[in-house]
Amino acid sequence: MPATPADIAAASRDVELATWSDATIAARYPSARDGSVTPATGYFDSAADALAMINARGALIGTERRRFAVKVQDVLWPTPETGLPQATVVDAEQPVNGAFLAARIEIDLDAETTSYELFG
Repeated sequence: MPATPADIAAASRDVELATWSDATIAARYPSARDGSVTPATGYFDSAADALAMINARGALIGTERRRFAVKVQDVLWPTPETGLPQATVVDAEQPVNGAFLAARIEIDLDAETTSYELFG
């Protein structure tokens, strides 16, 4: 049975956009995409729920992240069953001192080395 105009009107709502921005990141990277051209789709019952979700998303992906390539002169075989590999990177030259997740792991058995691409 096709929907009647009364059914469609009852199910239609006005669009409400929730936005999040960080002035520091926007000032440092003025040409970076901000998501306003193609916003993420989300369906919420209230604007407060949408704002809570966009704030959580902003805290996750709106933070400046760095990527490092680390070569280990030994074979390290990670066990994913115990959790995602994590490393602490300390480098005074690249002012960094913090925990990073392994985004890519490459084990070279011939050279007996392990390469990590760390992200965080």
